[in-house]
Amino acid sequence: MKHLKLSIMIFLLQTAVCGQDSLNCRLLTTTDLVSPYALEVKDNFAFTGAQKFSILNISDIYNPILVYDDVLPNNFISAIDINGDYGYLGGDYEFFILDLSSYESPVVLSHLIMNEVIEDLIVDNNIAYLGTLKKALLVFDVSDPQNPYEIARIDENIDDVWGLDLHDSLLFAASEDTGVKVFDISVPSNPIELATLNMPYGNSASKVKYKDNIVYYASPHLASFDISDINNPQLLDILEGTGGYAIDIEGNYAYCTGLNKLTVVDISNPADLKVAGYYPLPSPGFDVFVKNKIAHVASDGIYFIQFDEPTFVNEANNNLNEFFLSQNYPNPFNPITTINYQIPELSFVTIKFYDVLGSEIITLVNEEKPAGSYEVEFGGTALPSGIYFYRLQAGSPSAGSGQSFVETKKMVLMK
Repeated sequence: MKHLKLSIMIFLLQTAVCGQDSLNCRLLTTTDLVSPYALEVKDNFAFTGAQKFSILNISDIYNPILVYDDVLPNNFISAIDINGDYGYLGGDYEFFILDLSSYESPVVLSHLIMNEVIEDLIVDNNIAYLGTLKKALLVFDVSDPQNPYEIARIDENIDDVWGLDLHDSLLFAASEDTGVKVFDISVPSNPIELATLNMPYGNSASKVKYKDNIVYYASPHLASFDISDINNPQLLDILEGTGGYAIDIEGNYAYCTGLNKLTVVDISNPADLKVAGYYPLPSPGFDVFVKNKIAHVASDGIYFIQFDEPTFVNEANNNLNEFFLSQNYPNPFNPITTINYQIPELSFVTIKFYDVLGSEIITLVNEEKPAGSYEVEFGGTALPSGIYFYRLQAGSPSAGSGQSFVETKKMVLMK
């Protein structure tokens, strides 16, 4: 044990100098031409909002070109949706519809003074859904972009709508105080509430995304709900600490931004959400858009962050004549991680887990096993966040004969 503790402390000293601050993510480039709060991307152009409304050509992300940058008669632009040749912008007590047939020369078609602060908006089939602060959810007919008008208002049992998403005739509204509300909008002028999704320890929701009958509910944490039976939605999993400022989904991954980090979550199994990658941000990530595994993050500029999807499925060594211990996956993990190992002959195998002081936590495997590849899970539900180590020791059950193998690897529990 003393030797193990010494090797662990040496390893920690070696890694402390170059401590890992990212996982499977790397910064490609950034631009400070804009400092966005809201972000939308279409046709290799980025549309951003904050004190100004700006349009950048990002066909070459290493050389973005600002094609439009101007102050609209508005205090702050906090929500953008681009639909066809029109841009829909919302912010502090104002709602704009712009003609964007020319990105270099947008034309304001309508400008409504509102009683509400618009935090998010989404447009579909000439209907605009506006998520607002304090005054809740508004529905506008925008079929005539020069004359939009309100057709519905939901201001009961909902407050401070920070995020919206649509799927067919369902509207999902993330509220700071009332979780995620699901509405039937088959008749847009008469939205009908179907369900409310809440986490077990709080009703705050900041953003929401739908994919394949699963609703991903972003708050400081990320939760997954199965709504295949809308009358009986089921909470599947909660992954803590992912951040809830913004969320986008591409393929089997959800990209979540928070106070100071982009977190990529593997959602291939919605009942077992796993951290697949992360990258530190110098300031809050207010919005995110993902295309071809590149996250466009609105922060103190636009950060273009490449997610390198883990190729690990089963790292077992193809050479069955060798012992092998895999790096646990995912790593960091919360609360479950998987370890693969391989033994080339009949061996007595032990796998033990230790804290950073070298104190043993648990023995997970302690038995004789025939040659082959194996998988074992470790659960850290009862443990605090931190660095841990796992150690495989294997060898011939007959003393003095056969091969022997000992290897120790580091894992990180991040709650």
